[in-house]
Amino acid sequence: MSRRTPRQIAVDDQLRAAGAEGARWLAAAGWGPPVTVPLERAAAWQQEARARMLAAQEDESCTWCEHLLHGGPQPVLVHAEHPAHLLCRACSVAARPHRRCLDCGRPAASTSRLDGREDVCMGAVAIYSRLRCAACFRGDPLGGTFRGGA
Repeated sequence: MSRRTPRQIAVDDQLRAAGAEGARWLAAAGWGPPVTVPLERAAAWQQEARARMLAAQEDESCTWCEHLLHGGPQPVLVHAEHPAHLLCRACSVAARPHRRCLDCGRPAASTSRLDGREDVCMGAVAIYSRLRCAACFRGDPLGGTFRGGA
Protein backbone atom coordinates (compact mmCIF):
# COMPACT_ATOMS: atom_id res chain seq x y z
CA MET A 1 0.00 0.00 0.00
CA SER A 2 1.44 3.34 -1.03
CA ARG A 3 1.59 6.23 1.39
CA ARG A 4 -0.40 9.28 0.49
CA THR A 5 1.44 12.56 0.35
CA PRO A 6 0.27 15.54 2.41
CA ARG A 7 -0.88 17.16 -0.86
CA GLN A 8 -3.01 14.13 -1.76
CA ILE A 9 -4.54 14.11 1.71
CA ALA A 10 -5.27 17.85 1.48
CA VAL A 11 -6.91 17.48 -1.95
CA ASP A 12 -9.08 14.61 -0.69
CA ASP A 13 -10.10 16.69 2.34
CA GLN A 14 -10.95 19.67 0.12
CA LEU A 15 -13.04 17.49 -2.21
CA ARG A 16 -14.97 16.01 0.71
CA ALA A 17 -15.57 19.49 2.15
CA ALA A 18 -16.66 20.87 -1.23
CA GLY A 19 -18.98 17.87 -1.73
CA ALA A 20 -20.57 18.42 1.68
CA GLU A 21 -20.96 22.15 0.96
CA GLY A 22 -22.49 21.31 -2.43
CA ALA A 23 -25.01 18.97 -0.81
CA ARG A 24 -25.96 21.66 1.71
CA TRP A 25 -26.30 24.23 -1.07
CA LEU A 26 -28.54 21.97 -3.17
CA ALA A 27 -30.71 21.16 -0.14
CA ALA A 28 -31.03 24.86 0.77
CA ALA A 29 -31.92 25.67 -2.85
CA GLY A 30 -34.85 23.27 -2.66
CA TRP A 31 -33.35 20.26 -4.44
CA GLY A 32 -33.49 18.03 -1.37
CA PRO A 33 -30.76 15.59 -0.37
CA PRO A 34 -28.43 14.27 -3.08
CA VAL A 35 -29.49 11.06 -4.77
CA THR A 36 -26.72 8.57 -5.44
CA VAL A 37 -26.95 7.02 -8.89
CA PRO A 38 -24.25 4.74 -10.32
CA LEU A 39 -22.57 6.40 -13.29
CA GLU A 40 -23.80 3.73 -15.69
CA ARG A 41 -27.41 4.61 -14.72
CA ALA A 42 -26.96 8.38 -14.97
CA ALA A 43 -28.65 10.21 -17.80
CA ALA A 44 -26.74 10.36 -21.08
CA TRP A 45 -26.29 14.15 -20.81
CA GLN A 46 -24.62 13.80 -17.42
CA GLN A 47 -22.35 10.97 -18.57
CA GLU A 48 -21.28 12.99 -21.61
CA ALA A 49 -20.69 16.17 -19.58
CA ARG A 50 -18.61 14.22 -17.07
CA ALA A 51 -16.54 12.53 -19.79
CA ARG A 52 -15.91 15.85 -21.57
CA MET A 53 -14.96 17.57 -18.29
CA LEU A 54 -12.51 14.79 -17.39
CA ALA A 55 -11.00 14.83 -20.91
CA ALA A 56 -10.50 18.60 -20.69
CA GLN A 57 -8.79 18.17 -17.33
CA GLU A 58 -6.59 15.42 -18.76
CA ASP A 59 -5.45 17.45 -21.77
CA GLU A 60 -5.24 20.61 -19.63
CA SER A 61 -7.76 22.54 -21.75
CA CYS A 62 -10.15 22.89 -18.81
CA THR A 63 -10.87 26.45 -17.66
CA TRP A 64 -12.59 27.80 -14.57
CA CYS A 65 -13.97 30.99 -13.16
CA GLU A 66 -11.51 32.91 -11.02
CA HIS A 67 -13.68 32.47 -7.90
CA LEU A 68 -12.78 28.78 -7.70
CA LEU A 69 -9.17 29.76 -7.08
CA HIS A 70 -9.96 31.66 -3.88
CA GLY A 71 -11.89 31.11 -0.69
CA GLY A 72 -11.24 27.46 0.08
CA PRO A 73 -13.45 24.50 -0.80
CA GLN A 74 -16.69 25.30 -2.55
CA PRO A 75 -19.08 23.56 -4.90
CA VAL A 76 -17.91 23.26 -8.50
CA LEU A 77 -20.62 23.43 -11.14
CA VAL A 78 -20.40 21.98 -14.62
CA HIS A 79 -22.89 23.23 -17.19
CA ALA A 80 -23.62 20.43 -19.62
CA GLU A 81 -23.41 22.80 -22.59
CA HIS A 82 -19.83 23.87 -21.64
CA PRO A 83 -18.36 21.05 -19.52
CA ALA A 84 -14.74 22.15 -20.02
CA HIS A 85 -15.40 25.37 -18.05
CA LEU A 86 -15.93 24.95 -14.30
CA LEU A 87 -17.95 27.50 -12.34
CA CYS A 88 -18.56 28.59 -8.77
CA ARG A 89 -22.20 28.72 -7.71
CA ALA A 90 -22.44 32.52 -8.02
CA CYS A 91 -21.23 32.43 -11.63
CA SER A 92 -23.57 29.52 -12.36
CA VAL A 93 -26.57 31.45 -11.03
CA ALA A 94 -25.52 34.58 -12.96
CA ALA A 95 -25.24 32.56 -16.20
CA ARG A 96 -28.72 31.05 -15.90
CA PRO A 97 -30.60 33.64 -18.04
CA HIS A 98 -28.03 33.25 -20.85
CA ARG A 99 -27.76 29.46 -21.01
CA ARG A 100 -28.90 27.40 -24.00
CA CYS A 101 -31.17 24.38 -24.09
CA LEU A 102 -29.03 21.27 -24.32
CA ASP A 103 -31.66 19.50 -26.43
CA CYS A 104 -32.29 22.05 -29.21
CA GLY A 105 -29.64 24.75 -28.72
CA ARG A 106 -32.15 27.61 -28.43
CA PRO A 107 -31.96 29.98 -25.44
CA ALA A 108 -33.32 28.20 -22.37
CA ALA A 109 -34.72 31.56 -21.21
CA SER A 110 -34.84 30.53 -17.58
CA THR A 111 -34.28 33.12 -14.90
CA SER A 112 -35.53 31.12 -11.93
CA ARG A 113 -34.73 27.66 -10.62
CA LEU A 114 -38.37 27.46 -9.60
CA ASP A 115 -39.50 26.85 -13.17
CA GLY A 116 -38.32 23.24 -12.87
CA ARG A 117 -36.51 22.99 -16.20
CA GLU A 118 -33.05 22.51 -14.75
CA ASP A 119 -31.78 18.97 -14.27
CA VAL A 120 -29.09 18.69 -11.61
CA CYS A 121 -26.90 15.74 -10.69
CA MET A 122 -24.29 15.87 -7.94
CA GLY A 123 -21.19 13.83 -8.66
CA ALA A 124 -18.29 13.12 -6.35
CA VAL A 125 -16.38 16.20 -7.49
CA ALA A 126 -18.89 18.46 -9.23
CA ILE A 127 -22.55 19.37 -9.58
CA TYR A 128 -23.71 18.83 -13.17
CA SER A 129 -26.51 20.97 -14.56
CA ARG A 130 -28.46 21.28 -17.79
CA LEU A 131 -31.31 23.60 -18.72
CA ARG A 132 -34.01 22.95 -21.26
CA CYS A 133 -36.18 25.47 -23.03
CA ALA A 134 -39.90 25.44 -22.25
CA ALA A 135 -40.77 23.69 -25.54
CA CYS A 136 -38.31 20.81 -25.03
CA PHE A 137 -39.38 20.45 -21.42
CA ARG A 138 -43.08 20.35 -22.38
CA GLY A 139 -42.28 17.77 -25.07
CA ASP A 140 -40.62 15.45 -22.56
CA PRO A 141 -41.10 16.66 -18.96
CA LEU A 142 -39.89 13.39 -17.45
CA GLY A 143 -36.74 13.19 -19.57
CA GLY A 144 -34.74 14.65 -16.75
CA THR A 145 -31.77 13.69 -14.68
CA PHE A 146 -32.56 10.17 -13.63
CA ARG A 147 -34.29 8.61 -16.61
CA GLY A 148 -31.85 6.14 -18.14
CA GLY A 149 -30.58 7.08 -21.59
CA ALA A 150 -32.29 10.46 -21.60
